[in-house]
Amino acid sequence: MSKIRVLVTTASGVIAATATLLGALRENPQIAEAVDGAVDKLKKSMNSENPKLRFEAKLHAIDVAADAVEETFPQAVEPNGWRRQAQALRMRGELAWNANIGKARRKAMKALNTETAEVLAQVNERLAALQTTPAEINGD
Repeated sequence: MSKIRVLVTTASGVIAATATLLGALRENPQIAEAVDGAVDKLKKSMNSENPKLRFEAKLHAIDVAADAVEETFPQAVEPNGWRRQAQALRMRGELAWNANIGKARRKAMKALNTETAEVLAQVNERLAALQTTPAEINGD
């Protein structure tokens, strides 16, 4: 839990919310391991000036959230969409990073980081909803 506390105090709102929401899904050992890895990656990215590292950490958090939701709430349909969005953003990120230099690269990565944060915010909203109404998702 101390990893999440450090992250919450140092990270942006979306990243902190993601770490907190993912932390609540740590009951399954495989999910706990993936969550710890995502939290570590997010923590490192928040201490970095590298926009690509921050971008990749957000994408990793989306992937981990998709895996956790798929495992915890098998009826949820969102994980596949989240993965498709993350994959599309990842491909665009590689293109932006490799096709640009200097100011053009920073501008492209800033736009992609903003878009990725928006997707992560949507994932957070759904994670919060799933955790407050699990009976509804499981058909109970």
